[in-house]
Amino acid sequence: MSLRGPLFSRHVRIALGCASWLGGMAPATAQQPAQGVQSRQVAVSIPAGPLESALLALGRQTDLRLVYRSEITAGKTTGGVIGSLTPSAALSRLLSGTGVSFRSSGGNTVTLEAATAGSAAAAAGSDPDTTLDPIVLRDGDNGRAVDAPYETPGSTSYISSEQIQRFRGSSAGDLFKNTPGIISANNHSSGSVNVNIRGLQGQNRVRVAIDGTQQTTTTWRGYGGVDDRTYIDPDLIGGVGISKGPTGGAVGAGVNGGVVEITTLKAKDIVEDGKQYGGRIKIGAQDNTTKDFTVNSYDQQTDSAKFFDFTNGSGSFALGTVQDNFDFVIAGARRYRGNYFAGKHGKNYYEFQGRNQFLSLTKQGEEVFNSSNESTSFLAKGTLRFDDDQSLELGYIRYESQFGQIMTSLLTSGDNTFRQAPLSDVTTDTFTSRYRYNPSDLIDLKVNAWLSIVDQNSMSTGFGIYLPRFNIKPGDDPRYAMTHTWGGDISNTSLLDTEYGPFKANYGVSYLLEDIDSRRYYSRSQSNSPGVKMDPSMGNRSIASVFTDGQWEATDWLTLNAGLRYDGYWMNDKGIESRTGIRHKEGGRFNPSVSVIVEPIEGLQFYALYAEGMRPPTMRETMGNDGNVIQNPYLKPEVSKNWEVGINYSKDGLLLADDALRFKLSYFNNNYTDYISRVPSNAGPGQPVFTFDNLRSTRFSGIEISGSYEAGLFFSEGSLTKYLSYEFCRTLSTCSDSTVSMDYAANHMPPEIMASLTLGMRLFDDRLSLGTRFTHGGARLSPVTQEARMYTGMWIPYTTVDAFATYKITDHLTFDLQAENLTDRFYVDALDGFTPAPGRTIRAFLTAKF
Repeated sequence: MSLRGPLFSRHVRIALGCASWLGGMAPATAQQPAQGVQSRQVAVSIPAGPLESALLALGRQTDLRLVYRSEITAGKTTGGVIGSLTPSAALSRLLSGTGVSFRSSGGNTVTLEAATAGSAAAAAGSDPDTTLDPIVLRDGDNGRAVDAPYETPGSTSYISSEQIQRFRGSSAGDLFKNTPGIISANNHSSGSVNVNIRGLQGQNRVRVAIDGTQQTTTTWRGYGGVDDRTYIDPDLIGGVGISKGPTGGAVGAGVNGGVVEITTLKAKDIVEDGKQYGGRIKIGAQDNTTKDFTVNSYDQQTDSAKFFDFTNGSGSFALGTVQDNFDFVIAGARRYRGNYFAGKHGKNYYEFQGRNQFLSLTKQGEEVFNSSNESTSFLAKGTLRFDDDQSLELGYIRYESQFGQIMTSLLTSGDNTFRQAPLSDVTTDTFTSRYRYNPSDLIDLKVNAWLSIVDQNSMSTGFGIYLPRFNIKPGDDPRYAMTHTWGGDISNTSLLDTEYGPFKANYGVSYLLEDIDSRRYYSRSQSNSPGVKMDPSMGNRSIASVFTDGQWEATDWLTLNAGLRYDGYWMNDKGIESRTGIRHKEGGRFNPSVSVIVEPIEGLQFYALYAEGMRPPTMRETMGNDGNVIQNPYLKPEVSKNWEVGINYSKDGLLLADDALRFKLSYFNNNYTDYISRVPSNAGPGQPVFTFDNLRSTRFSGIEISGSYEAGLFFSEGSLTKYLSYEFCRTLSTCSDSTVSMDYAANHMPPEIMASLTLGMRLFDDRLSLGTRFTHGGARLSPVTQEARMYTGMWIPYTTVDAFATYKITDHLTFDLQAENLTDRFYVDALDGFTPAPGRTIRAFLTAKF
């Protein structure tokens, strides 16, 4: 089977409508005078020191975009600035006595110049736009995002677009491989993102938000449990922020595991500084995949398509404009990959109770059935700035995909029934509206509304024999589900400069409504068998939240944070049948948080954090369910009570004038009361064998380390996660170091240790960047029982090597070459079921910017 679909759907006209609307509004707003640098005051605290470091700090603390040539700041120092000032006043003080001046370039962008050159130009009455093109940019948004994890009291991470593109990987979830405490489970199935944070996964424990929306759908995977899938093309991502554990703000409502916030491309990601229009085109190709495949084939191929066949690859485009009063970006991506091939070197077995057991039915060097993915994505986003104080952003994202579905029930069969199954498909549409009004320090109002629609057909794959001559065919029934999720939130941030120190307060409300529609289907081994009637979840679930948190900088070395939120939930069952007769459930809880930061010297922080969070039961757990389960409408919410202590350290100029160190070390102790677990139902013959129940408690503790160091030509990044202890307690007196019998958690247990190290260098005036990454996955954290072995994905410890090289052919044309699994190792990724990872894969990309 060869997948070749239309490049873009008719939904492109939605984006064109947005463009027309923004274009029509632009003339009216363009008559308003642009004030350039912001006039409102902000709290700024920058010590005396190197001017370059001070400008970096100013970019993080304000919304200024600083553009300048590096030579005008080299070797210069500044006296610093502290106080509540406008960004322009703060910049003036920083530049005082340095011989550097600045001018507004429109909006929040300013250009720095040597004072004499700037004065001469002004005196001559020359056009300020005739100065030399600047080559250094300090962007407040990006600077704050990258450095924020090393200034935050708690475990947060940020993944930049540069890091995403450096190691594109075979699947979208590969972007998390450098991030401590994070794994994308079942990473090589469906092309989706399914995030595990510190052992918590599935059933809405972790929220993946795209531009503030929730797109996640819960997908049943047979014996393997459920996936919380989110779909996004990496070429459309501008950056990823991660918060582990209970999280404040609107996105943290009803979540106890953590939040992954994906920000899509903005116009400024595409348009070069100083220009009004820009574009990017990227094309790529790869090897180690099939040209095509045949549904219901039982013979795995061993010959892959050649790289220069160009039958597997990707392409994307992005066009943007940045005007004084509006921005607009339109982008699309298309990628196709057939089934990939496993590595050729390494063991395909593990030892269990003195006997060798297969890791996978796929052998070394063979085609991995059901690993194909074809997707088409489209994005349109526009921001209208009415004046310096208020803006409105409208966005639309569409994702269409056909993919192989790797069901555990199929993988645990035998060679005579292991096959290429029919493809599943999904379509998502996401609409966003984000308004901001920020006239003063007391008012930074944000009003957001969004809608996400997920339409999917996921194949319920049987493991029957395929004998078409005798009309014997496997029973592959589509599981249809459509989910509409509406959401909205209103919040405000106030900054107060009191005689006791600066104070920041954020407060607001949010609401989310998830409406699930599905159809009855039948689970069967053969197409001509009657099968078992299955009724998926149908109904709606809503979560409302009221939240507030405050930050008080008591002294220049002590900062205190506290927050409180109330999350309430309501569920209504609209299924075909109700086993329990209970079709409504509701509840709620107050969740506090508190943290302290001690900063004895600039850049060195010690912090402690305590936070609570609540995860309401889901529709699958309490009402409708197609997983051979008796629902439990009496489930209590799952509550987390997490402790964390850690160290942050950021230092520019540590050993050399141009080096930079970022380091974070944290110890976490996460405790979950009323943890919701799948357990045996003991209902007797002919009845579902599972049900859900609240465990007394569950606990995970460990350490995480992340950091980076750059010095001249060289750069490095690293991460480490080490779990120290864990336990599952069915009751107060029955605790164990293994998961509860039949629980989904058997497939959620991470490796005891996970580590990543990237080493690289930049040569020829930064035109060439090259390096390598080492990734190590340790042994499974918890032992597997005999009862759980058949439905639990296993792996053995592994170490892989990846490599990359990026060469700037010109200022506008870049060539990327990447090698995944350079040693062609056969291995199964942690939390990836019974599916081998890709063998050695070479990818090449050509990117043009204009």
